[in-house]
Amino acid sequence: MIYYEKYGTDINKRIILLHGEESVHCFAKQYDFLARNYCIILPHLPGFGRNTTRMFSTDEAIKQIVELAATFEKPATLVGFSLGASLCLPLMCRHGEYFNGAYMISPWLLKEVADIERAMKQYYDKEGAMKNKLLNGLSGIAMGLDKNERKEHEEYCKNMDMNSLMAAIDNGIKYEDYPEYTEIKKPMFALCGLRETIEVRKTVRTLSMQNPNCAYDMWDGAAQNIPYKAASRLNKSLDEFIEKIYTK
Repeated sequence: MIYYEKYGTDINKRIILLHGEESVHCFAKQYDFLARNYCIILPHLPGFGRNTTRMFSTDEAIKQIVELAATFEKPATLVGFSLGASLCLPLMCRHGEYFNGAYMISPWLLKEVADIERAMKQYYDKEGAMKNKLLNGLSGIAMGLDKNERKEHEEYCKNMDMNSLMAAIDNGIKYEDYPEYTEIKKPMFALCGLRETIEVRKTVRTLSMQNPNCAYDMWDGAAQNIPYKAASRLNKSLDEFIEKIYTK
């Protein structure tokens, strides 16, 4: 079974937070807010955090998430950021019986080989910074992590296998491989910042254009940092989205 953290109580509606490729704790500023009314499940994806016995692969990540979701009595709501947002596509398309909706932040599903190679090079070029304890501590503060979470963040970054990170970036999840997406009847929401790459912005527009059940928005001034740079606005948006699922 995949390693996961839990915030809130089991009697509440479940939300599965799927983290991005840079930090398991990218949703730290959502924990307390959402845990007031929901049961938050935070899996550590393969190759990340405390789930490093295997390298990241999309198939393994999906397998582990589905195995976890299958243990719940009722479908859960998916909330994903970056890598986690991209994983929402195959989960909703091919394992939709376990999920009642998906909120996707900064998904990247329209990509070319050159785009992927450029992103991989950017991460390789900053490998030293990613392993730097001081810089990781500062990034932890920027994400709103508490003392224990910052310590974990530093540990996870130090132990990060770059090959696993590269596999997460070159994850093979592409919109065109999931034609069944257009038939999904459950609520979805796609979100990004106007300062994000054109590929991410195109992804968000496409998800909305191709399925009437997927709303979208692009926030002025935001880049690939919405969960911690626009936390209050995101928390309100998430709360409204999840409540609509249960009041339909």
